[in-house]
Amino acid sequence: FPVTIAVSKVEVAKVQLDAAIVAYYEGRGVVATTLAGAAEEIFGAMLCRDGKENAVEKIASLPQMLQISTDPKKRISYLNDVRNNLKHAKDKLEDNFVMTEFDAYLMVVRALGNSELLNVEDTLAMKAFRSIYS
Repeated sequence: FPVTIAVSKVEVAKVQLDAAIVAYYEGRGVVATTLAGAAEEIFGAMLCRDGKENAVEKIASLPQMLQISTDPKKRISYLNDVRNNLKHAKDKLEDNFVMTEFDAYLMVVRALGNSELLNVEDTLAMKAFRSIYS
């Protein structure tokens, strides 16, 4: 690894998402969810900067999500719960939690959705995931 390298957030997110997809196929849900969540967050923030709705906001606005809460922020919090539990440890009551394969799948799909909304060119791994799960 060189002493310093120049990186772009888009390229970082693509590397994270590629690794998440590989981890998903290998059955490593924690890794897949964490890395896809990082990519999803980068792409999502870039969309917000451009004044565009990101994947989690689109999902949170679905009529079915009103069963969770009428408050959009609480719906988004619910959708981000597993991702946030994997990266934060502020509340001792959240030291143990449940996650499923679907959590990893959904986070990869959210990251791919955001990358598509940004018109990011797909990597081979991104194309492969889309071809299998689309």
